[in-house]
Amino acid sequence: MLEKFEDVRAKVYLGNFDEGEKILEVPPEDIIASLKFNQNTKWTDNSLPKKILDYGKIPPFDLKELHTKAITGKGVNVAIIDQPLALNHPEYKEQIVSYKEFAPKGMEMPISSMHGPAVASLLVGKDIGAAPKAKVHYYSFPSWLRDSLYAAQALEDIIKTNKKLSDEDKIKFVSVSACLSGQGSPFKYNLDAWDKAFDHAKKEGICVVDCSEKGFIAPGYIDYVDKQFYFGFPKNPKTKSYGLVHVPNSLRTIAESYDNQHFTYCYSGLGGLSWGIPYAVGILALGQQLAPNLSAEELKNILIYTAQKNECIINPKRFIDKVEEIIKHQSRCKE
Repeated sequence: MLEKFEDVRAKVYLGNFDEGEKILEVPPEDIIASLKFNQNTKWTDNSLPKKILDYGKIPPFDLKELHTKAITGKGVNVAIIDQPLALNHPEYKEQIVSYKEFAPKGMEMPISSMHGPAVASLLVGKDIGAAPKAKVHYYSFPSWLRDSLYAAQALEDIIKTNKKLSDEDKIKFVSVSACLSGQGSPFKYNLDAWDKAFDHAKKEGICVVDCSEKGFIAPGYIDYVDKQFYFGFPKNPKTKSYGLVHVPNSLRTIAESYDNQHFTYCYSGLGGLSWGIPYAVGILALGQQLAPNLSAEELKNILIYTAQKNECIINPKRFIDKVEEIIKHQSRCKE
C-alpha cells in the first residue's frame, strides 16, 4: 500500500515514457490526495486518480466565478523569472509573449524543466491559472547553478523592457518562485546582484513576488477531505504568520513537459511555496485589470489588507471587491 506523500510519477523526462511502469493499486482518497503523480502513472483503476488530478486543476477560492465575470487578467502583462519553459504546452502557450534566457556564456540551456511549466500554468494556464488571460514575459535562468546573477540580469532586463512599453502594457508584477538572497537562500553566488536588482525594480514601481524574507507570501493549503484551509504544508502544518498572505500551494495540478513535444499534467499533493507565488501574482493581475491606474504597491497593500481581514489567508473575492470599491470612490471624487 502506498504511503502519504510518495512520488509515483511515471517517467516522462524528455518523452521517455516507460512502458514498464508498475501498475499501482488505488489507495484511499486521503492518501492519493497527498501523492505526487502524473497522467502517465498507471493505476488498476484510473477513475479516482483522474478525479483528484482534475480537482487540482481548479484554481482555489472560487476563482472560476471571477473568471466567468471576465475578471481574467486580460490586458495585463506580468513577468516570470524561473527555469526553462516548454513553450508549446497547450495550457499556456497562447499567453507567452516573449521568452529570453540568461545563463553563462556558451551554456546550452535545457529545453524545459519541471518548474517552468508548473509556474506558468499556475499563473496564466487556461484551465489552471489564476489569471488565464494575462500575458507573460518569461525569463529563464539556470537556478541549479545557485548563482543569483542570471536572475538579476533578467530582472534588469524587465526594468529596461518596461521603459519601452506603454503605460497600459507596463509590467507591474514579477513572479519569482525562488529565494535568491537573504536568510534561508540556497543560492551561493552574487546574492548582492539580486538585492541590487530587486531594489532597482521597486524604485521603478515593479513588485517582485518571491520566496525570500523580503516577500509577503506564506504557504498554506486546502485539505482535500474537510476542505478547510491550513497554514504551512500538509506534511508539516504550522501556525499563521501574521503580516503575511497565506496562499494555497499544495494539492494543485501543474502542466508538465520536458521536451516540448509531450504535454501532460502532474498532481502535487505536497507543493512548495513555489506554487503559491504565481497564484498570488495571478490574483494581483486580476486587480490590475480592473484598476490599471493603481500602482503595484497599492494593489499589493490591498491584497495584504484583505487577507488580514481573513485570518491572513488570501481572499480573491474580497480583494476584487475592495479594488472595485476604490475605483468607485475615485470616480465619485472626479465628478
